[in-house]
Amino acid sequence: MKKAILFLLLIVITVSNVCSQSDKFWKLGYYTGLDFKTLPPQVIIDTTLVCMDDASTSIGDNRGNLLFYTNGFEVYNKVGAKMPNGKNFNAGFYSSSYYTSGCYPQLKSSIFLPFPNDTNKYYLLYENMQYSDGGNNFLPDKLRFLIIDKSLNGGLGDVIIKDSILVGNDTLEAGNILSFKHADGASYWLLARKYHSNKFYRILIDSFGIHKLPDQFLGSPYTDSFSVLEISNTSFDNEKAAYIYQTYHAINPMPPGQIDLYNFDRCSGFLSNYNKIILNYTTDTVFAVSVCFSPNNRFLYATDQYTLWQFDLQSQNIYTNKKVVGKRNNGETYIFWQMKNAIDGKIYISNGGGTKSLHVINAPDSLGLACNFVQKQIQIPTTGFYYANGGLPNEPNFALGKLNCDVGIETPKINANEISIFPNPTEGKLLVIGNWLLMNIKIQVFDLVGKLLFQQINNSTTQQIELDVSALNDGIYFIKITNEQGNITTRKIVKQ
Repeated sequence: MKKAILFLLLIVITVSNVCSQSDKFWKLGYYTGLDFKTLPPQVIIDTTLVCMDDASTSIGDNRGNLLFYTNGFEVYNKVGAKMPNGKNFNAGFYSSSYYTSGCYPQLKSSIFLPFPNDTNKYYLLYENMQYSDGGNNFLPDKLRFLIIDKSLNGGLGDVIIKDSILVGNDTLEAGNILSFKHADGASYWLLARKYHSNKFYRILIDSFGIHKLPDQFLGSPYTDSFSVLEISNTSFDNEKAAYIYQTYHAINPMPPGQIDLYNFDRCSGFLSNYNKIILNYTTDTVFAVSVCFSPNNRFLYATDQYTLWQFDLQSQNIYTNKKVVGKRNNGETYIFWQMKNAIDGKIYISNGGGTKSLHVINAPDSLGLACNFVQKQIQIPTTGFYYANGGLPNEPNFALGKLNCDVGIETPKINANEISIFPNPTEGKLLVIGNWLLMNIKIQVFDLVGKLLFQQINNSTTQQIELDVSALNDGIYFIKITNEQGNITTRKIVKQ
């Protein structure tokens, strides 16, 4: 038992040393934040009034200190001041009006991610509001990013590049940017979804920069003629994703909504194992809002404005075995809104429109009412203009470490120090250089999903082998090197 405890402590220490970010601080809204450096978390009051709503997100350092936050069209530093170049970005037909008139009402429409190889630089990815779907939803036509340099402005940071376009001239789902920690423990995957479609835009952020990868099509497109709101979430281990659709229209009966479930591969950045839960809004819910996985991935929680549902994903019939585990208390006027996993193993639920409290699922890995859902468990001071906004910070689980990731290729067995590849990135030709004589060497090149593109066999005795990849499209590939003893190593290359 003592050895097991020591092992866990070593894991925690290792993660805290290698991870430059954490989710130990959530910026909540007007004057308030939630600090997880101590448990239970403490409500923090600051002195800066910032109009924050559904679009708000923040990022902290590995000690849990706030670095930056945004309300969707402005970036603020840790002391609550707008960055000199961090305002009036993210233009769109509807979004531009929020520069002067109010908060940005689009859940999960922005996310901060650190550069994997530069501790001073950060990306902020964000969606605009360009179209209306005929209801209350505004739809983006662009996914953009800006870059923050933390070393500028006396260490408070400033924006050095903004409004760079990753996805343009398409209609995207409103505010459903999802990010996952890469299996290498340093890079990040990001997904954005096309509106009324099963098309996913895929982005990779690694030490070589930010890359738009080939799109993925999976699942069933939601194409009925009614207005649709889709809210998404990832599991705490970043290996699952869920999207919940609610529909609303003046015509009755309402069409069914649905929850889309996927597995996510942190190695390849692809979704798989699509499953769908059809919801009957006549008996279940009228305005589905959010979804969240339990830490052990057995349960999926879903909210409408007044009800909290639990779905057992191990059940043979997920829908019919659903359970109501919470209903809004009588006499209350708040509505259940976004859900988020926290590092204390609990799930926190915000209120739409901003209120003086947060709700908590205290034991989310437990079945039914044993999950211990407590309404208004986190209290915001009642005196003063203090609120928790409807949007909780959008972020991956920064603490996740490396996975044994082979992308369909065998586990490496050759010491990585024995092989060098130069130049990398390359425009066409590169050298595979060994610290030993490379004889009877097979070199194979794979794409990101493990498809073999070509191979080259060297039967001569040499210390370097030239490999011509000029015929490949620009992008990221894996090279697998096998020697005559059957030992293997894999390396990532960038063709540009």
